[in-house]
Amino acid sequence: MLDVDQRNPRTNSSSLAQWVYNAIQQPGVCLRVRLRGNHLHILCESRYPLEAKTVVNRLMKALREQQSGGKLPWDLETPIYQIIIYGRRVRSSSPDWIKQIRLKHSKADQGDTAWETTTHSALIVANETLARSGSPEAIARYLSTNLNHLGVSVKVQIQELTSKVKSKQEDRDNSPSQRRLWVICNSNYSPDLSLLAEPLVEQLRSLELKGFRDGAICSQVSGEKTPEWMLRVDLTPAQEMLRDWARWGDVPAITKVLNQTLNLVGMAVRAILKEATLHLFCSSLPSEDAQVPDKQTAVIAIAPVLNSLSPQGIKAATIYGVESGDYSLALEHQTPIWVDWLNLPAAETPNLALSTFTLAQSGNIQALTFLLERLLNPNLDHRLATGGIQLKIRLKQDLLHIMSEAVLCPPQTQVGPAIARLLRQLALPKIGGVRVYGRRSGANSPEWNYGVDFIPRRRLVPETTPEFTSSDPDINALIVPTGELVGYGEVTKEDTEDSLRQVSTATVQTIQRWLCYSQLFVPTLENQDLTVGSQRSSQVNREGIKVAAVWGIAGLVLMFQSDWLLSQFLRFQTTSRLAQSPAVSTQESSAPISLPQVSLQQGGVGGSDNFNASGFTTKGQMSVIMDSSSNPARASATRALLAVARSPNPSFNNPLLDQKLALYQQRLLENDPPDVLIVGSSRALRGVDPGVLKEALAAQGYGDVDIYNFAVNGATAQVVDLMLRRILTPAQLPKLIIWADGSRAFNSGRPDVTYNAIANSEGYQQLNAGTFPNPTRTQSQNTNQFSQPLAALNDSYKSVNHWANQSLAKISATYPQRNELKSLLRDQFVSFLKTIDPPAPTPPELQEVLATEEFLDVNGFLPLSIRFHPTHYYQNHPRVAGAYDSNYESFQLNGKQDMALSALMEFAKAHQINIAFVNLPLTQDYLDPVRYKYEQQFQQYMHTTSLKTGIIFRDLSGLLLNKPDHFSDPSHLNRYGAYEVSNYLADDPMIPWSLVVSH
Repeated sequence: MLDVDQRNPRTNSSSLAQWVYNAIQQPGVCLRVRLRGNHLHILCESRYPLEAKTVVNRLMKALREQQSGGKLPWDLETPIYQIIIYGRRVRSSSPDWIKQIRLKHSKADQGDTAWETTTHSALIVANETLARSGSPEAIARYLSTNLNHLGVSVKVQIQELTSKVKSKQEDRDNSPSQRRLWVICNSNYSPDLSLLAEPLVEQLRSLELKGFRDGAICSQVSGEKTPEWMLRVDLTPAQEMLRDWARWGDVPAITKVLNQTLNLVGMAVRAILKEATLHLFCSSLPSEDAQVPDKQTAVIAIAPVLNSLSPQGIKAATIYGVESGDYSLALEHQTPIWVDWLNLPAAETPNLALSTFTLAQSGNIQALTFLLERLLNPNLDHRLATGGIQLKIRLKQDLLHIMSEAVLCPPQTQVGPAIARLLRQLALPKIGGVRVYGRRSGANSPEWNYGVDFIPRRRLVPETTPEFTSSDPDINALIVPTGELVGYGEVTKEDTEDSLRQVSTATVQTIQRWLCYSQLFVPTLENQDLTVGSQRSSQVNREGIKVAAVWGIAGLVLMFQSDWLLSQFLRFQTTSRLAQSPAVSTQESSAPISLPQVSLQQGGVGGSDNFNASGFTTKGQMSVIMDSSSNPARASATRALLAVARSPNPSFNNPLLDQKLALYQQRLLENDPPDVLIVGSSRALRGVDPGVLKEALAAQGYGDVDIYNFAVNGATAQVVDLMLRRILTPAQLPKLIIWADGSRAFNSGRPDVTYNAIANSEGYQQLNAGTFPNPTRTQSQNTNQFSQPLAALNDSYKSVNHWANQSLAKISATYPQRNELKSLLRDQFVSFLKTIDPPAPTPPELQEVLATEEFLDVNGFLPLSIRFHPTHYYQNHPRVAGAYDSNYESFQLNGKQDMALSALMEFAKAHQINIAFVNLPLTQDYLDPVRYKYEQQFQQYMHTTSLKTGIIFRDLSGLLLNKPDHFSDPSHLNRYGAYEVSNYLADDPMIPWSLVVSH
């Protein structure tokens, strides 16, 4: 049983056993060493009886030598609080003796670790008493007492919080309430949460520690970097919790508070509440000689306690003195020996006169919270011991959202129906329903949800869960303190990136400065520091004129020489192409070609009206009639094509982006920006239906909401950032943007094909040059006002341009062959693009979409009727596992996509734009173990990002997990899934519809 334990990688068992052997130095003794939790067990076996005093003294001597430079062979991150030594003879089933050595850790002035050793018999002060003082070591010793047999070691740390909610006064006073107590449980396995949670919490709360905001317990497996689980502990003293309930008029709490005072004078009290009067039956304790309590003593002890509590809704108290042996189940049937009457503060204060039930009916959240918590915690002692079930209440529109949390997740059957029944009795005004959630204390998301509607409502899916943690400044997300767990001397990845960034910036500035010194370049407005001093400005100007003249002449010579060489090359290319073309047969060329005879007389083909006097056709009009009335989808597609044809925008190498941008700009010329803009990739293009979302919002009382789907296939975070920050202007954006997508859009490890294609486009070049056309409504309205001056300027420009072309044609040898030059450059450029950035193959699911007759609707949404059937789908498409999915190649959330998100959120904050990111649903078939792991990483990343940047994160990935008929393929929704998601978003209380949509 006591063999050396070699499972703990932080403790070298062989060196530990060697140290024990060297310390004892007893020949003929077989030693076995095991580290269990914070206790070191040493078994000494010998053929002959072994003296305990000899072994203990030698161990204590070795421990004292630590102060003179010796080192103990165990890692101090798993501290040892006690050494237990067993002595027995070989083949004996029980030890002959057991001795204990208690180790006390203390920090010396020089930073070395000193050890004070005492035997167990010399220990006078109990661990619990020392722990109440707040010492981390004493607390760890006290908690480890019940965990050592499980092989769990305990370490306690105190974390100084730098919370944003700390007031200035607390900053000046260095308030101890800004501290958090961390209990880190380390073991070689992952212990069950239900096994450790409640015992640890009860022990921790029984210490009644003061000066801490809260506590946290985390379970750490040896060798792992992240904790297995974390648990938040409410360290509010039991006395404070008891008095809080007593102030709300809770009779058991009042009784318990009164007994704490009366027990000191040898009395006890039992209570009952009738209407607004509290009846107290006071008796002597069984240990007292008197059978009847003294009236004056009882009243003097009870009156100040009740006055300090000022219980809500209790106006008076009647005190009865009863005999000690006269106990009855019905208190009012007991015969009192004496009676006294007390008026309480509620009799004179109108606010206190109202009962807690009446306050809750009027909408008082604090009173409602007390009633619900009292309902869910019938055992008062258990609540004081563990903190019980605590509630957080949020009111969103006409729905009451209640989050329940406890040490272990509260059971749904116990919490949900009970809350719904009480709320029905209260009949709160303007409350149409309740949504109840349950989670473990310290968790970010609920484990279950329960909903009841008090009035009929139109709803297809349940509501999303409000972010209770992020909206409560007093409850921070639990993060393991890194101040003592991470070495500050280590070079992190961020340090390396900062150093490389500084080096690259310095290199770029040096190159810019040398280019400016050559006077072939001038600094921009942003780099005015590259210019030389003002005292040499005149000299520089004179030298610059000379250099410009010399280089200007050299440039002209080089231009004419290049023009002549290029003309010779083009003439050679044309001659070679004609020589390679097939010759035309002489017989074929000389053969007569018969032409149809057309009469020019009256009555000919088409009539005489079609020809003029010279025999040629007259000028007419050509019109193209497109009949799309029978197919609105085709009408939308036609309108998109016409919008692109009329738009002056250069292409972004993305036809869908070009079409949607042209349509959006056309909408802006006619109306104001939409109320809501939907962006994202193809998942948003097919997954959020603006029409359905508009109807769902209208059903909730919102007015005519204008919504446009601006999603583009393959759009990553970089593409969305480019669209919202650079292509569109802040005046063209609404105050609410719904960004619908998933983890693939934030993978910085794979090549961003969509963004790279846009970056190589003419439109992107014009964006960088500041010449990208972006017509506005104001510009279109002012066009007629300046039409005449602009027309005159246009005519002058045409004249100058015609003169320049004619002059260039006379002196340039290449000008007559300009068409051949443009064709050659275009062909070479296209070949070069295909070499450096080959076009991505069309995904199978997109090929299937293109083969259908479904087009974008007028709001930019792509409604697909295709239903995903796994059996049929994988007969025509390969099943690609997550480990081989190129979308998750080198999956990394920190990088260019993360930088794009940060830049976009800073832009949104500066222009007061709300952005809600919706993690769209996926199928169970798509989420294999690899993708599920990445999805978990992404959700944690978005939760953290939402706290830092303010983006609203809504996770709908599991909404339609087992409904493949709502998808067109494993990861894209169809029109039926988009219907569900759109209705879900309309009911989401966390999306600020009321702030941006006019009623």
